[in-house]
Amino acid sequence: MFFKNIIGHEFQKKALIRTVRESRISHAYLFFGPDGIGKRLISVEFAKILNCLRGESITEEVSKGERCDCHSCKKIEKGIHPDVFFVEYKGIKNIRVDQIREEVEERLFLTPFEGRFKVAIVDEAERMNPNAQNAFLKTLEEPPPDSVIILISSRPEALLPTIRSRCQLLEFRGLSEEIMLKEFRKRTDLSPDEAWVAVKLSGGSLGKALGLDKNVLSERKEIILKLSEINPKYASQVLGFVESMPTGSSSEDLEKLMFVFEIISAWLRDLVLIKIGFDEDHLSNRDLVSPIRKLAEKWSVDNILDKMKFLENAWYAVFRMNANKQIVLENLVLKIAE
Repeated sequence: MFFKNIIGHEFQKKALIRTVRESRISHAYLFFGPDGIGKRLISVEFAKILNCLRGESITEEVSKGERCDCHSCKKIEKGIHPDVFFVEYKGIKNIRVDQIREEVEERLFLTPFEGRFKVAIVDEAERMNPNAQNAFLKTLEEPPPDSVIILISSRPEALLPTIRSRCQLLEFRGLSEEIMLKEFRKRTDLSPDEAWVAVKLSGGSLGKALGLDKNVLSERKEIILKLSEINPKYASQVLGFVESMPTGSSSEDLEKLMFVFEIISAWLRDLVLIKIGFDEDHLSNRDLVSPIRKLAEKWSVDNILDKMKFLENAWYAVFRMNANKQIVLENLVLKIAE
């Protein structure tokens, strides 16, 4: 069954099936929305539908919910189909013109070998630098016949307006908390409070939420409690906290640091909610109600909002401007602790 293992996104699934059924397949799509919510999985399933050997009857099979085990679908699922290629640039902040030409355009202009369509799936398309995007425009304006380009992005605003205007846009949103909690009950042994925190921190991504085990959630609690108790007058406390943070340049360190920012953001949001009168059922960190209420008594709403803005700027400096992580984090901790 197509889309069988993909939870949610019912509108997007039906929209893509309808384009095939009505023979209104676009030459280019932009799948956009938060990271880790299923955009890549949907793109692979769409490539399977486009090249399924059952031909015109495929839409009937999809509607009936029948699984396709044809040779083409199996190859696409395994990532070995000669006419469907997935392009990703892990660890590369700026995708250059030559990389796009070699890995996308040259392959896309080859005649389909087995399938009806050549399908290029480009993940994190916003990483293309301006020159690469401008060069790619020609392909979008004059695509080769029988080709489909799927761009995937969590930051579509970073793509040129001319890129976006030449694509069929399909927005993806995170799964609802209700669906996430339901799946959690099936797949994990976390307590209700732990499951709630994992869902809140996941941004609607089930895969990300399931990766937040007891150890990770315990580390989250430790980070919040330590940050709550830092006295900005004591440099050793500030430096000690920053030294415990991942500040390397590896993808693993960057992912861990991103999670720290997400933890702090959710914690500050909880403080605002308490200040404006929401009860603990609305908090992300339900297991830390007491220390959150205690700290909320000391800080004003404007003060907390100011810290949140500083956090946002620090995130941009670290992950978009390649600023010195040590200095940015020290300033951030000082700002939050003041």
